[in-house]
Amino acid sequence: MNMKHAAVLAAALLTFCTAVCPASAAVRGDADRNGSTDRNDARYLTEWLLKESGSPDLAAADLDANGRLDAADLSLLKALILNPPAQHSSTDPKAYMEQVRSNWVQQVPQNIQNARGGELTHITYFSQKANKEKGAHVWLPPGYDPAKQYPVFYVNHGIQGNEYTMLNGFGIMESAAGLIEAGEAEPMIIVFTFMYTNPNKDNCDGINAQEVPYYDAFLDDLTGSLMPYIESHYPCKTGRENTAIGGFSMGGRESLYIGIMRPDLFGYIAASSPAPGVVPARDNFMEHVGSIREEQFRMSEPYLPYLLMITGGTADGMVGDFPEQYHNLLARNNTDHIWVSVPGGGHDGGVGTPFFYNFIRALFKA
Repeated sequence: MNMKHAAVLAAALLTFCTAVCPASAAVRGDADRNGSTDRNDARYLTEWLLKESGSPDLAAADLDANGRLDAADLSLLKALILNPPAQHSSTDPKAYMEQVRSNWVQQVPQNIQNARGGELTHITYFSQKANKEKGAHVWLPPGYDPAKQYPVFYVNHGIQGNEYTMLNGFGIMESAAGLIEAGEAEPMIIVFTFMYTNPNKDNCDGINAQEVPYYDAFLDDLTGSLMPYIESHYPCKTGRENTAIGGFSMGGRESLYIGIMRPDLFGYIAASSPAPGVVPARDNFMEHVGSIREEQFRMSEPYLPYLLMITGGTADGMVGDFPEQYHNLLARNNTDHIWVSVPGGGHDGGVGTPFFYNFIRALFKA
């Protein structure tokens, strides 16, 4: 880390936001608005789909977040009823996020920055969404034992990047190795992804509206192909309490989108300098139609995140104040999270390195 970044971090003023979902907030799957999700909700939604009778709660019943209620939502609702999320922890998410907030470290210790350890391997897997082989890197922790099981952290890169991009510049492997060796982090497997999921070509040509959908398509690639590959080839703990996702820039945007779309799979979510476009927006590059609506940019019972973190620099010339806009939207939608603003911080590892250090230090402990 250079002196400029160190000065920025030393002067950084961390501001945090806590927003607790009120009792009136929609419960995921609660189509009939009775405060719980059960078979009556499936019956209620079925009757509405068949007869247009009743008035289901759109925010609660639109489980695939596509803005309408249809058979896909009914299928997801039945799955939710049959397989409710496990409540593994006695620590509620609000209390855990407050604990992380109070233990925040502004600068990464020098011994952690210089830490080495673990084993990095490049793998290929068949992407059903792209209909071809794609690549990823898998990092195994110091002291890795194939007889044990490990939680998994998926790391996403920025636009026009690949599975090599996040290996350097953000101290992710260094933070993980140093913290694990020091007993300050849970031993974990880290997967560095290649998000671009286009059946017709291998690499993104530019920052434009034509390319963006192939990053959103990574949601299906990740959950349908990469995660099953990792879980079948490595000794992974599964469940949202053992699965994290995070990324930088476009990778931060997609981590937010994926975490909100599949809160049943990801309990820990981090976005460093996230790019715009999860919700409708306009920046210097394009008009973003948005993957979901603003009112859907939220997380609620029974899938409250154990940890949801966003950071951004005030001098970020690439994504501007969009990270803060995500923070404000989460606050408006009553979703508890941690927001970290770095005065003078740019669009780089000077903001992201301490952010990922704190995230890794807190993973899988709720």
